[in-house]
Amino acid sequence: MKNYLVSVFALFSMGVGLHAANTGDVWVMPCTELQENYQNFPAEENNRVVLGRGETEHIQLVFSTIPKEEITLSTSSSPQEFGVQYRILREIDGFDDALVPFESKTKAEKSTTVVWLTFETPRDARPGTYDYSVNVKSIGNNVTLNFKVRVADYEIPLTPSIPSEFCVDIDNLPENGSDEQKELWTEFLLTRRIDPYYGKIIDPSIWRWDNCFSPWPWDDPRSQKLLQDKRFCRFALPCLVDDEEILRMCADMKEKGYFDRCYFYIWDEPKTPAHYEQIAKESAHILSLEPEAKMLVPISSSLIEGENKWDYKYTFDFLTPYVKILPISAEEYKCQNSVAQDFRKMIEPRAEWWTYVCCGPVGVQPNFLFSQTPFHNRAIMWRVYKENETGFLYWGVNRYRMEPFAFDRSLDAVGDGGLVFPGYMFGVKEPIASARLERWKEGQEDYELLKIVEGKVGRQNAEKILEQVYRSPSDYTRNSGEIEAFREKLIQIAETYDSFGQVLIRGEQYLVDTLNAYIPGPGCEYSHIRIDELPIEAHVLKVDLQNPNTRVKTFLGNDLIEGLETVSSACDRYTTGTTDAFAGINGDFFNISAHKEFPIGAPRGGCASEGIIQREPRSMEWAFAAIDDNNKPILDNMAFSGSVVSLKAPIASYTFNDVNLPRTDCYSCDMTFYNEFAGGYTRMDENAEIGDKLKTEVFFKLADGQAWKINSPITCIVTRIIKDTEGKNALKPGEAALSGIDQAKGFLDKLTVGQKLKINMTIKTAGNETPAIREMIGGNSLLMKDGVIMECNFNDSYNNVLYPRTGVGCSADGRWLYLMVIDGRQAHSRGVYSDEMCDLFRSAGASDVVGFDGGGSTGMVVNHTVVNRPSDGQERAVTNGWLLQTTTPVDREIVRLAFNYWNKEQINSLSLPLRLMGYNQYNVLVDSDLSPVTWSCSPELGHIEGETLILKGTDIKGTVTGTYNGMSVSRHFNFGETTGLESVSKWSRNVKFYKDKSANLFYLSQDGNGPCKMAYALYALDGHCMRQGESELSGTYCFDFTDMPSGLYLLKVNMEMESFTFKLIIR
Repeated sequence: MKNYLVSVFALFSMGVGLHAANTGDVWVMPCTELQENYQNFPAEENNRVVLGRGETEHIQLVFSTIPKEEITLSTSSSPQEFGVQYRILREIDGFDDALVPFESKTKAEKSTTVVWLTFETPRDARPGTYDYSVNVKSIGNNVTLNFKVRVADYEIPLTPSIPSEFCVDIDNLPENGSDEQKELWTEFLLTRRIDPYYGKIIDPSIWRWDNCFSPWPWDDPRSQKLLQDKRFCRFALPCLVDDEEILRMCADMKEKGYFDRCYFYIWDEPKTPAHYEQIAKESAHILSLEPEAKMLVPISSSLIEGENKWDYKYTFDFLTPYVKILPISAEEYKCQNSVAQDFRKMIEPRAEWWTYVCCGPVGVQPNFLFSQTPFHNRAIMWRVYKENETGFLYWGVNRYRMEPFAFDRSLDAVGDGGLVFPGYMFGVKEPIASARLERWKEGQEDYELLKIVEGKVGRQNAEKILEQVYRSPSDYTRNSGEIEAFREKLIQIAETYDSFGQVLIRGEQYLVDTLNAYIPGPGCEYSHIRIDELPIEAHVLKVDLQNPNTRVKTFLGNDLIEGLETVSSACDRYTTGTTDAFAGINGDFFNISAHKEFPIGAPRGGCASEGIIQREPRSMEWAFAAIDDNNKPILDNMAFSGSVVSLKAPIASYTFNDVNLPRTDCYSCDMTFYNEFAGGYTRMDENAEIGDKLKTEVFFKLADGQAWKINSPITCIVTRIIKDTEGKNALKPGEAALSGIDQAKGFLDKLTVGQKLKINMTIKTAGNETPAIREMIGGNSLLMKDGVIMECNFNDSYNNVLYPRTGVGCSADGRWLYLMVIDGRQAHSRGVYSDEMCDLFRSAGASDVVGFDGGGSTGMVVNHTVVNRPSDGQERAVTNGWLLQTTTPVDREIVRLAFNYWNKEQINSLSLPLRLMGYNQYNVLVDSDLSPVTWSCSPELGHIEGETLILKGTDIKGTVTGTYNGMSVSRHFNFGETTGLESVSKWSRNVKFYKDKSANLFYLSQDGNGPCKMAYALYALDGHCMRQGESELSGTYCFDFTDMPSGLYLLKVNMEMESFTFKLIIR
């Protein structure tokens, strides 16, 4: 169900309440709100503030005052979980923007006075709600404001997740740039999540600066200390130094491990061919000294003269061989998200894509200008997240006249370049923050919260939440309540989202009930889940592609191009005396009469098995799921092209595009390839307009030592040729054939029996890659790529409808394959839209998803049983599918025991059915219901009645143990923690135990709640302990028993609250 947490924010933005209270002429206002709206925010009896660890939160207190009267703020002592700073908003050069700190007393300058309260939490703050109060006393006020400060359970990272590089003009610092001021300014900016870089003007005529992360020489001890400061994200290095200095500097940065975070700010906003040539010359020289150096060049326009002017493609083609960081002026995006993405495509992956603002953009777009609102300041980093740039650059925080102080007004962009002010103007040493900069920092922390949420629920869901406040550079909120709701949603997910028990679907959070879960075979986990509120029931197989004991196998219905077969039948057919097809799902869509394509029953997309193409990938418009020879998944759009080369002089070649299909209305190719899956013979034409044209058909077999492979040329020997035939000629065992009409017939007519042919079966991905594909199935659409849900989910009539669905996904690192079916059209499960299926896949860990055939075809078989409920009422015969097949020797010896899963409904009923499953040394499920089993449990848990555990209640804890054939397994439960569902799975570690095929190496892995302490002992059958030890188990542990004599052994393992006994066979 949706988790609507009780709001602790009341109705004011950023954690500040809106309800009126009898608190005099004092208002409590969000820091992003317009000052003229303060009367809409009367203080309430308990004003609320919410922030995470390592975060700051600003609110504004607004008073009615008399100019020059004294204002006194006295406070209760704040808990150690947060600190509070007071600053008064002062005018500077005609603008209310300077935030001047004070201890307890200050003087009013106007009839309305604004004081900022800045709450800040240390990183070791304990989550909780704390009381804080401040008394405001002036001539007209004597009010105590009470605050409820909640420290939420998340942490803003110390090192920013995105670089924000702000320049300090080193020649415009107070006190002529004294060491004290340099230290103060550096610390000031680092506390605001900013990487300072200090710039010195070299050539004003071309705005040429040299920049360094430190105000001192890079090798000064103070600079070296800054390199170790974890608040720094990136480091600017000076480039206008001699070669020896560059070599020494780069070598030092590499030795200390910082070099990959360094850059050379080589040029600023080039606009002419001469600038480009100078960039190329200087960059090439630095790269000759240090090939891994990164150059940074901001771009505010394309060339403004020369033959390539106004051509951004030329700009990036020219610069990217030299420049690896390209900040683009946000003004160039023309206020459109799509234009920003056009720039991204031109730049990435050749260089890092950053952005910046300066004197533009103006008007509605986010920036720091005084002509804009506080919402513009905060939205800067919202925009950066939305557009997905990887860095933010700002040209100056102190670009103003110092004596007398004045902002630059020359470009009608007042405020640009002036975000930090000299403290001496207000009688203090430290630099003074502008309100605009502090609002930007609020947006930066919003960015970090979005990244936290993205890590939990994926970028697309984080973007959906961002849309509550930001949709485009011209469409974002001007409402503090909307910001409050936005942050509330982010914080809710950051604090409470648990990928085990929850899922985010279309931006809404739902509880997941796991109805069943167990290990059906080596490297595979099965789970049956339900979301009551929708309702949805899904079945998921998670496959470890690195496990050597399971492989993915494509089945084609009865091994015929038009064959139809149920998944359960295929599992049985591919289960032999040496292997078990223990699970499978349905695959591709297939031809029906309405498609007017032939043969009826043939897969619509394409498929391959063991490197043999059964039907060619239809076109690049179709998506496919494939496994390559290295057991890596490929989920992408793909296209096929085949060719045959005659190796007899004169050498000639011909292309073909069809495999095992008759020529139809959809395919008019004059050459077709046939193999063992064609049905035992070549095809006649099935197109009335073509008719049965006479063909030449050439038959051939693989040359010695050859095997069919995709994307690898294969040599064949012609065995026979049949000319002037209508087709339907039998294929002999081991033969394939090429059938040609028209020009293709002429090519085949020139071939001779016994000659060699070179056959190329090429499949290319959308990225023009040609992987060594072993298994492949076609699907309708590539639904999700790199965690991003594709547009086809919403503009395709099949995807954008509630439906039973089947899909396949893979993790970003390629290790995990996910097979999923979702029931639909029934009371227990309504079905899903394809984007909802993607959300379920994402929650499981997938980054890429391809949709297979759904509806009545949707089906999953696990351990030879149909586990879902097909919408037809029975299992449907389908064209193809994927099976999970063991590759281990047949072994019925049970060496590991595991409990059945208990779901929440069973726990709440206080009656748990007891069942033990037995696995062999390869983690193959040998018996899903062992008998006889001896059961026992701790008295505080309950008692055993037959094969049932009767619980005393749902808030108890204890241990249940099952013993079978001298082996035992125990599980400890604490039902008093959270709900039964979560506590069962959290206490129950998902343990896998398997043996190396070729050596006496045994592997134990667990997917529990992080690392755990493990103790083990190996016993001979006579009870003698042969070996024992302790270790921390994190991931997989290898037991090396290669020195042990052959025989049977018992390995006992204790892991925190659980114990296992495994029977080992050492040969």
